[in-house]
Amino acid sequence: MARKKLIITARINEYMPRQPNPHVPFTPDEIAETAAACRAAGASLIHFHARNPDGSPSHDPAVYAEIVAKIRARTDVLIDSTLGQITVKEDAARVAHIEHMGGAGTPKPDFAALDTGSTNIDAYDFAAHRFVTTNKVYRNATETCLFLARKIRESGVKPHLSVWAVPFLRTVDAFLDMGAVEQPAYVQLVLTEGGILGGHPATVKGVEAYLDFMPTRHRIEWTVCCKEGNLFSAAAVAIERDGHVAPGIGDYPYPELGCPSNEALVARMAELGRAMGREVATTDEARAMLGITR
Repeated sequence: MARKKLIITARINEYMPRQPNPHVPFTPDEIAETAAACRAAGASLIHFHARNPDGSPSHDPAVYAEIVAKIRARTDVLIDSTLGQITVKEDAARVAHIEHMGGAGTPKPDFAALDTGSTNIDAYDFAAHRFVTTNKVYRNATETCLFLARKIRESGVKPHLSVWAVPFLRTVDAFLDMGAVEQPAYVQLVLTEGGILGGHPATVKGVEAYLDFMPTRHRIEWTVCCKEGNLFSAAAVAIERDGHVAPGIGDYPYPELGCPSNEALVARMAELGRAMGREVATTDEARAMLGITR
């Protein structure tokens, strides 16, 4: 019997600098070109953050709309936009660009990333025996999450749910139960390395701890990503367990692979998936699996 197709999400830039990996895209044209290259390599979904030409975060709704329009002009890949993580403080400001793109005549993404809880994302330096920072709190009150989910849906976009620990996953269960998020849900299991202690480690047990609490009474497609660490070991677990994978040099520069481009990393993941008996999903196949109707 044929196995479930593998959805590859390329997390192309986040807030990553170009050192040590020079391939991180900043400008709308660079992001669109990267999206098209990742689609050709096997990705069916792109997650991006808007950036200024100097690489600093951009929160300008017009820049987000320009990026989405340029991606749409180059490729049929599904598009997932950030809400800004810790760089945007007010709830309404965090979703303003999604509402802007949801307006008449404005290209919009298919997904917007919504984290379903709060955590600390400071990094600890074990060699120096100290924290690098001590005040990076990712705050997402339940009220905030429900507000963002509603605004995303009203904009004609689907929430892409990110979870950093088991309590986040239990909140996903509640949101699906109350209808705050429509099924099938797309849930991203965030793993953390590089000293970030606010998520599960990128290990077999780190992934399985999530799966022990994965809601079974709802339709869910799940994927794994890794902030500041190599995803491949966890990706193999996800592929084996009928999950999906979300690699990208926005999360980690992969110096052990020679600091590859996003599309080269996607190609490696596609090769791993095929080697484990999972054919890579096309955009149309991913759209059907994730409940994207337009």
